[in-house]
Amino acid sequence: MVAARQESLRTQVAGEENMMTQTKREPFNAGDFSSRKLMELVSGDRDGNRLTLDQEALDAVVSELASRRHYLRELRDRGLLAPRAS
Repeated sequence: MVAARQESLRTQVAGEENMMTQTKREPFNAGDFSSRKLMELVSGDRDGNRLTLDQEALDAVVSELASRRHYLRELRDRGLLAPRAS
């Protein structure tokens, strides 16, 4: 009886862990953020904590800021945006 209950608990815990690892995250949408927040993500500094973006998210942030025409100089200075043609 005790062994059956322990096995039942193991199965339940394993099922819950499996569900937790399979939960889908919302896709990153740079358009949902303010320009200032996007620049914080690019700079990687927020209240002393280091934030990391994967390349796809970084590209989306740079593209969104460029389309809004915000922080262009800062993006160029960081090498994330091509220099302007003279």
